[in-house]
Amino acid sequence: MASLFGKPLQIFATRPRIGWETRGEGRLSVALIDNVPVAGISGPLPSGGFALAWWSSRNADASPTMELHATMEAARSRVEQVTASLMRAAA
Repeated sequence: MASLFGKPLQIFATRPRIGWETRGEGRLSVALIDNVPVAGISGPLPSGGFALAWWSSRNADASPTMELHATMEAARSRVEQVTASLMRAAA
């Protein structure tokens, strides 16, 4: 615990919240971290899977990274897993 002028000072790490917006009758789910879109999940695809697109940059010309998942829940879990991992690395 840090101190400022002799008084204990607690420093809390802020964790971003993942919010979800569902659109298109559930065919598209957008992951928001601190109200900024970071990933989109769409599907089911003709193969039955779901596409997860990561937007790794605020640059509109940057290509998203794509992943395929068997279910919407698996893709959402992946977003939560990656976000948690990034927060641990930043701490």
